[in-house]
Amino acid sequence: RSTAFRVVNTFESLGLVCRQNGAYELTPFGNVVYSETSRAIDTIGIARSLSPLLDALREAEEPIGIRAFDGATITELEPGDPYKPMRRFLSLTEDTSRIREFTPTTPDPAYQNTLYDRVRDNLWVAVLYPPSAVDQLRQEGDGEFERAIEEGEFHVRVGDPPPFRLVVTDDRVYVGGYSDDKSFLQLVADTADPVVQEWATRCFETQWEQGTPFDSYVEGLR
Repeated sequence: RSTAFRVVNTFESLGLVCRQNGAYELTPFGNVVYSETSRAIDTIGIARSLSPLLDALREAEEPIGIRAFDGATITELEPGDPYKPMRRFLSLTEDTSRIREFTPTTPDPAYQNTLYDRVRDNLWVAVLYPPSAVDQLRQEGDGEFERAIEEGEFHVRVGDPPPFRLVVTDDRVYVGGYSDDKSFLQLVADTADPVVQEWATRCFETQWEQGTPFDSYVEGLR
Protein backbone atom coordinates (compact mmCIF):
# COMPACT_ATOMS: atom_id res chain seq x y z
CA ARG A 1 0.00 0.00 0.00
CA SER A 2 1.24 3.55 -0.78
CA THR A 3 1.97 6.12 1.88
CA ALA A 4 -0.91 8.26 0.56
CA PHE A 5 -3.32 5.36 0.98
CA ARG A 6 -2.16 4.74 4.55
CA VAL A 7 -2.56 8.43 5.42
CA VAL A 8 -6.08 8.58 3.94
CA ASN A 9 -6.98 5.34 5.70
CA THR A 10 -5.80 6.79 9.00
CA PHE A 11 -7.80 10.00 8.42
CA GLU A 12 -10.86 7.91 7.61
CA SER A 13 -10.44 5.80 10.75
CA LEU A 14 -10.23 9.01 12.80
CA GLY A 15 -13.44 10.33 11.27
CA LEU A 16 -11.71 13.19 9.48
CA VAL A 17 -12.67 12.18 5.94
CA CYS A 18 -15.27 10.00 4.26
CA ARG A 19 -15.73 8.71 0.75
CA GLN A 20 -18.53 10.33 -1.23
CA ASN A 21 -19.28 9.68 -4.91
CA GLY A 22 -15.92 8.06 -5.48
CA ALA A 23 -13.90 10.85 -3.82
CA TYR A 24 -12.78 11.70 -0.29
CA GLU A 25 -14.07 14.81 1.45
CA LEU A 26 -13.82 16.26 4.94
CA THR A 27 -16.44 15.26 7.45
CA PRO A 28 -17.98 17.95 9.69
CA PHE A 29 -15.49 16.88 12.36
CA GLY A 30 -12.69 17.01 9.79
CA ASN A 31 -13.68 20.56 8.85
CA VAL A 32 -13.36 21.63 12.50
CA VAL A 33 -9.95 19.97 12.79
CA TYR A 34 -8.81 21.63 9.56
CA SER A 35 -10.00 25.08 10.68
CA GLU A 36 -8.42 24.83 14.13
CA THR A 37 -5.16 23.42 12.77
CA SER A 38 -4.93 26.27 10.25
CA ARG A 39 -5.61 28.74 13.03
CA ALA A 40 -2.90 27.19 15.21
CA ILE A 41 -0.38 27.33 12.36
CA ASP A 42 -1.24 31.01 11.79
CA THR A 43 -0.86 31.77 15.51
CA ILE A 44 2.54 30.07 15.64
CA GLY A 45 3.65 32.14 12.65
CA ILE A 46 2.54 35.37 14.33
CA ALA A 47 4.28 34.35 17.57
CA ARG A 48 7.49 33.61 15.69
CA SER A 49 7.46 37.03 14.01
CA LEU A 50 6.79 38.76 17.35
CA SER A 51 9.17 36.65 19.44
CA PRO A 52 11.26 39.58 20.81
CA LEU A 53 8.01 41.12 22.09
CA LEU A 54 6.24 38.13 23.64
CA ASP A 55 7.69 38.32 27.17
CA ALA A 56 7.31 42.10 27.27
CA LEU A 57 3.68 42.05 26.16
CA ARG A 58 2.87 39.62 28.97
CA GLU A 59 3.96 42.31 31.44
CA ALA A 60 1.43 44.84 30.16
CA GLU A 61 -1.41 45.56 32.57
CA GLU A 62 -3.77 45.45 29.60
CA PRO A 63 -3.60 41.97 27.98
CA ILE A 64 -3.88 41.41 24.25
CA GLY A 65 -3.98 38.24 22.14
CA ILE A 66 -1.16 38.04 19.64
CA ARG A 67 -3.58 37.20 16.82
CA ALA A 68 -4.56 40.88 16.88
CA PHE A 69 -1.18 41.49 15.22
CA ASP A 70 -2.01 39.26 12.26
CA GLY A 71 -1.17 41.33 9.19
CA ALA A 72 1.02 43.80 11.11
CA THR A 73 4.07 45.24 9.39
CA ILE A 74 7.13 43.70 11.07
CA THR A 75 10.45 45.55 10.83
CA GLU A 76 13.43 43.67 12.27
CA LEU A 77 17.06 44.60 12.57
CA GLU A 78 19.36 42.91 10.08
CA PRO A 79 23.07 42.05 10.40
CA GLY A 80 24.03 44.80 7.98
CA ASP A 81 21.30 47.22 9.03
CA PRO A 82 20.82 47.39 12.83
CA TYR A 83 18.94 50.72 12.60
CA LYS A 84 16.12 49.47 10.39
CA PRO A 85 13.54 49.30 13.27
CA MET A 86 14.52 52.80 14.41
CA ARG A 87 13.96 54.17 10.92
CA ARG A 88 10.46 52.74 11.07
CA PHE A 89 9.85 54.75 14.24
CA LEU A 90 11.29 57.85 12.58
CA SER A 91 8.89 57.49 9.66
CA LEU A 92 5.85 57.67 11.93
CA THR A 93 6.58 61.28 12.89
CA GLU A 94 6.22 62.56 9.33
CA ASP A 95 2.46 62.61 8.77
CA THR A 96 0.78 62.32 12.16
CA SER A 97 -0.58 65.29 14.11
CA ARG A 98 -0.56 63.52 17.49
CA ILE A 99 1.73 61.07 19.29
CA ARG A 100 1.11 59.24 22.56
CA GLU A 101 4.04 57.17 23.68
CA PHE A 102 5.78 55.33 26.48
CA THR A 103 9.26 53.89 26.33
CA PRO A 104 11.33 51.84 28.81
CA THR A 105 14.61 53.50 27.87
CA THR A 106 16.07 56.71 26.47
CA PRO A 107 15.02 57.03 22.81
CA ASP A 108 17.56 57.19 20.01
CA PRO A 109 18.88 60.77 19.59
CA ALA A 110 17.76 60.90 15.95
CA TYR A 111 14.19 60.09 16.95
CA GLN A 112 14.22 62.50 19.88
CA ASN A 113 15.58 65.38 17.79
CA THR A 114 12.97 64.71 15.10
CA LEU A 115 10.32 64.85 17.81
CA TYR A 116 11.59 68.25 18.99
CA ASP A 117 11.56 69.57 15.41
CA ARG A 118 8.02 68.35 14.81
CA VAL A 119 6.80 69.84 18.09
CA ARG A 120 7.96 73.21 16.76
CA ASP A 121 5.73 72.47 13.76
CA ASN A 122 2.69 71.98 16.03
CA LEU A 123 2.91 68.23 16.60
CA TRP A 124 1.07 67.31 19.84
CA VAL A 125 3.06 64.82 21.96
CA ALA A 126 2.49 63.05 25.27
CA VAL A 127 5.33 60.76 26.42
CA LEU A 128 5.93 58.77 29.58
CA TYR A 129 9.62 58.07 30.29
CA PRO A 130 11.34 56.19 33.11
CA PRO A 131 13.31 58.43 35.52
CA SER A 132 16.67 57.41 34.02
CA ALA A 133 15.57 58.58 30.57
CA VAL A 134 14.27 61.91 31.86
CA ASP A 135 17.49 62.55 33.76
CA GLN A 136 19.57 61.79 30.68
CA LEU A 137 17.41 63.89 28.36
CA ARG A 138 17.66 66.85 30.73
CA GLN A 139 21.46 66.64 30.68
CA GLU A 140 21.94 66.47 26.92
CA GLY A 141 20.83 68.34 23.83
CA ASP A 142 21.60 71.90 25.04
CA GLY A 143 18.26 72.23 26.83
CA GLU A 144 16.15 71.06 23.88
CA PHE A 145 14.14 68.67 26.04
CA GLU A 146 12.94 71.25 28.56
CA ARG A 147 12.57 73.92 25.88
CA ALA A 148 10.18 71.64 23.97
CA ILE A 149 8.16 71.16 27.16
CA GLU A 150 8.01 74.89 27.90
CA GLU A 151 7.37 76.18 24.39
CA GLY A 152 5.40 73.47 22.56
CA GLU A 153 2.75 70.81 22.97
CA PHE A 154 5.28 68.37 24.45
CA HIS A 155 3.75 66.79 27.55
CA VAL A 156 5.91 64.56 29.74
CA ARG A 157 5.26 62.29 32.67
CA VAL A 158 7.65 60.04 34.56
CA GLY A 159 6.85 56.47 35.51
CA ASP A 160 7.68 52.80 35.19
CA PRO A 161 6.39 51.65 31.79
CA PRO A 162 6.33 48.03 30.61
CA PRO A 163 9.52 46.76 28.90
CA PHE A 164 8.31 47.53 25.39
CA ARG A 165 7.87 50.75 23.45
CA LEU A 166 4.42 51.91 22.46
CA VAL A 167 3.62 54.75 20.07
CA VAL A 168 0.05 55.64 19.12
CA THR A 169 -0.35 57.99 16.16
CA ASP A 170 -3.42 59.32 14.36
CA ASP A 171 -4.18 56.02 12.67
CA ARG A 172 -1.53 53.42 13.57
CA VAL A 173 0.01 51.71 16.57
CA TYR A 174 3.73 50.96 16.75
CA VAL A 175 5.12 48.46 19.28
CA GLY A 176 8.86 48.08 19.75
CA GLY A 177 10.71 45.13 21.26
CA TYR A 178 14.15 45.59 22.85
CA SER A 179 17.08 43.34 23.63
CA ASP A 180 17.16 41.93 27.18
CA ASP A 181 19.34 44.81 28.42
CA LYS A 182 17.29 47.37 26.44
CA SER A 183 20.45 48.49 24.65
CA PHE A 184 19.00 48.20 21.16
CA LEU A 185 15.67 47.96 19.38
CA GLN A 186 15.18 44.51 17.83
CA LEU A 187 11.78 44.82 16.21
CA VAL A 188 8.89 47.15 15.44
CA ALA A 189 5.39 45.84 14.75
CA ASP A 190 2.89 48.39 13.45
CA THR A 191 -0.74 48.06 12.50
CA ALA A 192 -3.98 49.98 12.01
CA ASP A 193 -6.06 47.11 13.42
CA PRO A 194 -8.94 48.56 15.54
CA VAL A 195 -8.47 45.95 18.29
CA VAL A 196 -4.80 46.88 18.65
CA GLN A 197 -5.67 50.59 18.58
CA GLU A 198 -8.16 50.15 21.42
CA TRP A 199 -5.67 48.08 23.42
CA ALA A 200 -2.87 50.59 22.84
CA THR A 201 -5.06 53.50 23.93
CA ARG A 202 -5.97 51.69 27.18
CA CYS A 203 -2.32 50.76 27.72
CA PHE A 204 -1.11 54.32 27.29
CA GLU A 205 -3.87 55.86 29.40
CA THR A 206 -3.17 53.43 32.26
CA GLN A 207 0.53 54.32 32.29
CA TRP A 208 -0.18 58.04 31.86
CA GLU A 209 -2.57 58.13 34.80
CA GLN A 210 0.00 56.38 37.00
CA GLY A 211 2.84 58.69 35.92
CA THR A 212 4.18 61.75 37.72
CA PRO A 213 3.89 65.09 35.87
CA PHE A 214 7.32 66.37 34.78
CA ASP A 215 7.18 69.52 36.95
CA SER A 216 6.31 67.47 40.04
CA TYR A 217 9.13 65.04 39.29
CA VAL A 218 11.70 67.84 38.94
CA GLU A 219 10.41 69.51 42.11
CA GLY A 220 10.90 66.24 43.97
CA LEU A 221 14.59 66.18 42.99
CA ARG A 222 15.28 69.49 44.71
